[in-house]
Amino acid sequence: MWNVTAFLCILIGASIPAGLIDASLATGLVGAATSLGLLASLTAIRPGELSFLKSVVGSAVAVALVPMLWIIAQMLPLTLWAHPVWKFAGETLGEPLSGSVTIDTGASLGALLLWLSLLSIMITAAAIAIDARRADRVARTIAATAAVAAIILLLHSDPIKAWLGAAPDETANGFLVIVLAGVPLGLARALDGGGHADGRTAAQLARLRWLLAAGALFCALSASWYGRRGAAIAVAAGIALVLMTFAARKLHLHRWSSAAAAVAIALIALATAVANRHPDVALATAFVQAPADLVQSTHTLLADLPSLGSGAGTTATLASTYMDWQGVTSRPVVATSAAALIAQFGSAMFWTLLAVTIVGIAAFTAGARNRGRDWSYPAAAAAVLLTLALAAFTLPELPALPGVMVLGAVIGTGLAQRISRSRLQVS
Repeated sequence: MWNVTAFLCILIGASIPAGLIDASLATGLVGAATSLGLLASLTAIRPGELSFLKSVVGSAVAVALVPMLWIIAQMLPLTLWAHPVWKFAGETLGEPLSGSVTIDTGASLGALLLWLSLLSIMITAAAIAIDARRADRVARTIAATAAVAAIILLLHSDPIKAWLGAAPDETANGFLVIVLAGVPLGLARALDGGGHADGRTAAQLARLRWLLAAGALFCALSASWYGRRGAAIAVAAGIALVLMTFAARKLHLHRWSSAAAAVAIALIALATAVANRHPDVALATAFVQAPADLVQSTHTLLADLPSLGSGAGTTATLASTYMDWQGVTSRPVVATSAAALIAQFGSAMFWTLLAVTIVGIAAFTAGARNRGRDWSYPAAAAAVLLTLALAAFTLPELPALPGVMVLGAVIGTGLAQRISRSRLQVS
């Protein structure tokens, strides 16, 4: 039980908005907490569970090491591929500087710490969620955290803030990521029956099931109210994927029939998106509902950046140069999170990560389709990946820390429950 309690503390810490404490301090605290959680979970895990953990997370960790190595490469003094800003800085100071791909080494170091935190929380969640009862506690922890975040999100929405006479701010953007992830997770667990018995009566399980469903609906409404059309599209896609998985299982559809239906729906959605895209701009900014000036300035920023990216902190450093129209009192932003990621890590790495995400969605969906009991965990992981992937193309740049924590927890739980331990031992 201690490990689930520690997991709850980490999620609560991840929910602290960047406006309350310094972002660097928050990153460091969460990094330290996730490292301690990983160490504790690997120390307390049973030998049989450890071998299963290695089999289910090994490939995911190997894939996750690639972006980590790229961040490290961006910080190395590679003069040949260094960003031009280093040359200009050297000329200004009157002495040569050993430049790097990134324009802000400190910000890239923070991004590296965030990525390591993602790996730590993913492995920790997988280690905890190997046991189905512990996985149920983890899922309920995430759902409860999302419900609290949804309440805070509503209080920070423009209409509520205007009614209260307070000025709008952006401290709730981090909560939006948590709420977006909580919708498919709560819905999947509700459809799965609410949880394991653990001494509960049928009436108590039914109440828990309806509570999870109500929480998922509340999170969906809160995210759509705050994030407008972009959040509503992402939420609808996640809900649709969970419902499709549930229907395929209930109707006992063949896996190829399920795949064909999913492909048909995806093609319809893609055709609709292409028909409503912004013309003559990069794909990363083509589907966002934002002022034309913001979309165009983001497109110009992406066009001027090198293909290798400019490292973490690019948007904070360069966006104000391209977006003077926002005013000196506004925090410089880009149109979408996808554009921010491309600016930081380069187009090749971004589209590679997107392709890996699509493969992950397919793998988790297949796992949920073939799983007997506890299918909701891989189904929720697939739906959360889809929701956040679409949100990256439809919502402005969002704080990374809450998303890293919640995404790592959901993926880790999905990895641990994607394959039955008995099935793996038989095979």
